[in-house]
Amino acid sequence: MSESRSSQSVVFDVMGTLVDLEPIREAFVGLGAAPPALEAWFQRILHEAATVTLVDDYRPFKELAGSALRTTLAQLGLDPGRTEPLDALAGLDPYPDAADALARLRDAGLTVVALTNGSRESTEQLLARGGLTEHVQEVFSCDDVRRFKPHPAPYEHVRTRLGGTPTLVAAHGWDVVGARSAGLKTIWVEREEREWPFPLEPPARARDLSEAARLLLSG
Repeated sequence: MSESRSSQSVVFDVMGTLVDLEPIREAFVGLGAAPPALEAWFQRILHEAATVTLVDDYRPFKELAGSALRTTLAQLGLDPGRTEPLDALAGLDPYPDAADALARLRDAGLTVVALTNGSRESTEQLLARGGLTEHVQEVFSCDDVRRFKPHPAPYEHVRTRLGGTPTLVAAHGWDVVGARSAGLKTIWVEREEREWPFPLEPPARARDLSEAARLLLSG
């Protein structure tokens, strides 16, 4: 039996899914880096997060982001002491369709939460800055389980708290793969990666958050 709409839960990734990372790219360019430095930095953050998780250790996201930034800048021949890209994390704005998509889901009776590799406090501040707080009922952080996505623990924690089978909406293929392996339903927002990045069965996909909301409400 399918879940009633009032019992459905939607779990949104935040960085790159609800909020736009372009100001970080601009910060890198301002330091003399090429635009793809943003992706290089985030890939290194993910590599560090996966490494500490695999060796059964844990460090807060901000610490990993800082060390990854120093290495990324050093590899690019730039001053590893600069912090502008890291500072830009606190000033990100939501995508233009984010508020409307979240509001439509809430108005339809769905439970809307966020799941982040960052801290709950910084994520709540970011959502408040972007005017999204009223649409997100709870923020879950990987700090809760001391394991970073895509480890199963963060998704299983959210699933246990929400009940049923939530749907993760994320703009990162690795996040979708992690959620799917933990038993969540998934929608991949393709506007950043554009092509499904894994040799695995593609998930349901949406061009943007507006289309993701339509898929959720039509299901």
